[in-house]
Amino acid sequence: MTIDCLLRPRSVAIVGASGNPHKIGGRPLHYMLQQGFAGTLYPVSQRGEPVQGVRSHASLHELPEAPDCVVLSVPAEAAREQLQACAAVGARSAVLFSSGFAELGEAGRAEQRRLAECAADAGLRLLGPNTIGCANFATGAVLSFASIFTGFAPQDGPVAIVSQSGAVGASAYALLRDYGVGVRYFCATGNQADVDVVDFLGAVLADEGVRVVLLYFEEVRSRDSLAAALAHAAARGVPVIALCSARTASGARMADCHTGAAGLRDPGLAELFAAHGCHQVRSVAEMSAAVPLWLTPLTPAAKPPPRVAVISNSGASCVLGADACDAHALPLAQLGSTTRERLDALLPPFSRSRNPVDLTAMLLANPALLEDCVRAVLMDDGCDAAALSLLAIAGPGYDVARFARETAAAMRASGKTLAFSSPDPRVRAQFAAQGIAVFAGEFEALAALATRAPAPP
Repeated sequence: MTIDCLLRPRSVAIVGASGNPHKIGGRPLHYMLQQGFAGTLYPVSQRGEPVQGVRSHASLHELPEAPDCVVLSVPAEAAREQLQACAAVGARSAVLFSSGFAELGEAGRAEQRRLAECAADAGLRLLGPNTIGCANFATGAVLSFASIFTGFAPQDGPVAIVSQSGAVGASAYALLRDYGVGVRYFCATGNQADVDVVDFLGAVLADEGVRVVLLYFEEVRSRDSLAAALAHAAARGVPVIALCSARTASGARMADCHTGAAGLRDPGLAELFAAHGCHQVRSVAEMSAAVPLWLTPLTPAAKPPPRVAVISNSGASCVLGADACDAHALPLAQLGSTTRERLDALLPPFSRSRNPVDLTAMLLANPALLEDCVRAVLMDDGCDAAALSLLAIAGPGYDVARFARETAAAMRASGKTLAFSSPDPRVRAQFAAQGIAVFAGEFEALAALATRAPAPP
């Protein structure tokens, strides 16, 4: 059964709707009003009074139509009764926020099975329980109480976040918005009584506007279904960047308490990812940091892993960059003789025309040095991508806006990827405004570039 009714509902009922937009039952309605949801909203409140300015109904049975989705903001003990009411009125899907099911042990698992059976018998798709919900920011269908959407304003974009954990998904969302990247879909599956991460993965890949998917999960129910979804992503050329947890005995025990998940102690999972070009990372920060680079081009002639040039105005940063290349199995680009001669003519005699390229402090005296060197390196046939790090350039005498414009011009002229790093958020903001992927340090920038390489066998 399709889950279109969760991602693209035309009508949404909210059971337990609150007039307080800061409460769990008030947030979905508040968000959808704020985001301009074009569908019909049906707050359900026993008082029958308007909720946040929208006419309400005392029960689902009073609605004038069967809603595409019902958001259930109710206690766990009322969940089955309300889900049965959803089935009785012909709702196509439900989002159940309540916790207190499989994550609590066998009794909770048994009740969760009864919820799943109720949904299946009615032909109704169930998201949750123990979920913060899902959102489609292209349509304003925000079936979620996630507070992160208040701290970081939603903006439609080319990224889908599919996460078993709401907190992990929210963390990735916050990092992406901080990078200036828009998110189209936010999907948190929680205990996965019915709809799981693979269902959402397949659904978001059906949207041609999605160019990158971030995936977090604690269990795989069907390797065949996961393989099919990853094959679809590969066929579309959409990178899937995956963070897998619960891979140890300790992690699996915690996952059971978190979402009732079985864990991911599957030795064949890495092989499955590698076979379908799925990129595994080790943290939420690493997963999110890779996205801006996947949204910029890698020269079509390049064969992964990319051959990287490291450029900095600091010799120490060049050393750290070289170490990071080795740590991430990224080959340093071997610059051709013509490029080296050009660098010899540009750089002071105490710098050496090899990769990594040390611009030295001469950048202060000669601002044109940056663009000239970046352009020369990126135009080299032996270079596929560059990692540029600039330290201590926010003070008087440095024209950061010019550096950002000229670096972007050199990147666009070459058609190659460039990752920029600086510890100064003001500097990063100037480069990000020019469409350059930005990072706080060399290691993070090169870790992101490493996701452009194939997964190890």
